[in-house]
Amino acid sequence: MARPSRPESPGKRRRTAGERDRVADQRDSVADERERVADERESNSNDREVRLDRKESQLVAREARLDQRSQTLHEALPEILQREQEAIDRSQERLQRSEERLRRAQEALDRSRALLNRDAASIRRELDDSARPARRLTRSQG
Repeated sequence: MARPSRPESPGKRRRTAGERDRVADQRDSVADERERVADERESNSNDREVRLDRKESQLVAREARLDQRSQTLHEALPEILQREQEAIDRSQERLQRSEERLRRAQEALDRSRALLNRDAASIRRELDDSARPARRLTRSQG
């Protein structure tokens, strides 16, 4: 026959709650570090892409000037059309990269929201834990 469980002593409950809080703090610390690393990686990636986009835009502008010069020299129309198609293709690629940056920024925002939610849950737990002894005292005195 199973022995009925005895209520835990207040000291043991406090130690258990304290340990749970330390573990929760460690988990939050790991989540914060993960968020910081992801934000840093995102920022570095965005900086590189912006620099490359700027350089590509400069090259596209230079190519356009050369195309205009070629037109004035009566260069063959098919070659000009091919270059224009290449310019359109590059623009579409730039758009895809921008959409990818937007997707990553949305993911970073979602991670930040999750972090805020974890912090809010931790605060609620701490408030609940601190309110429990007061409720027990009120009940035992009543």
